Amino acid sequence: MTTWQDFELNCTNHLNQLFGDYATFTHLGASDSTVADIKVQTKSQMKFYIEAKHSPAQCGQFVLFPNKSDKKFEYSHQNILPINQFSREIINFMDENFERFENAGTSGVDINFAGCSEIFAGWIIAYYKAKGVKFFITNDFVILPIAEFSEYFNVSAKYRIKRSGSGAVGSSKIGQVKAFLLQNYSLDNVRIQGNKLFVSSQIELHDKRFVLQDIEFMFSKRGDEYEIRKLSNTFNANVIFSIYLKSNKSGISAVDFAQILCE
Repeated sequence: MTTWQDFELNCTNHLNQLFGDYATFTHLGASDSTVADIKVQTKSQMKFYIEAKHSPAQCGQFVLFPNKSDKKFEYSHQNILPINQFSREIINFMDENFERFENAGTSGVDINFAGCSEIFAGWIIAYYKAKGVKFFITNDFVILPIAEFSEYFNVSAKYRIKRSGSGAVGSSKIGQVKAFLLQNYSLDNVRIQGNKLFVSSQIELHDKRFVLQDIEFMFSKRGDEYEIRKLSNTFNANVIFSIYLKSNKSGISAVDFAQILCE
């Protein structure tokens, strides 16, 4: 697995070892960016989420389409988070500098204006709050309240072309994909859940990819099995945020975090 995937699992294990008497911590993240990384269920039935980010890291994104006739950028209706004051400020700056950003390729163009790091941090806070996240956990298992995000991280942003995310196999494709997998891979079990396809195998398959009928699929680790994910063929231009941990930040103490879990 990649470093960020190891980190998510290590954070989950660390939290269960240190705070398991107060709550249960379940790893959910993996490659599905629509789901927060770690679910927290306290003994009092309070539920919230923790996002694990090993700095430096990417931390959220949204799609903008360049309207070359109007020389304006349009916020995609498919973005998870509705447009807000932070994304509007970013778009206003990009509109004023349309020629600089309109042809951003895969290498991208940096977004940089006065006070931009605070604007970027504001967007990230709003984005993760909408997913139920109350805390981040970062390098050395430092835990920080989401409201204090900008005190812990410097944030940059870039507008660049990036492939869209992944989705479920879909009911119309499950039979064909299942047959292909059984013929080409050594599998212990195959199961269907709604429009999703899961397999288990003794072979390490995480992030392995295959193409069937011009569609690319990927094995994505889900506990003791793999979900087969269909990769998008769409390449969109995204505003992508990156974070860099500031030095000498100790985070919330173990005693204080345990107290929060007991509330």
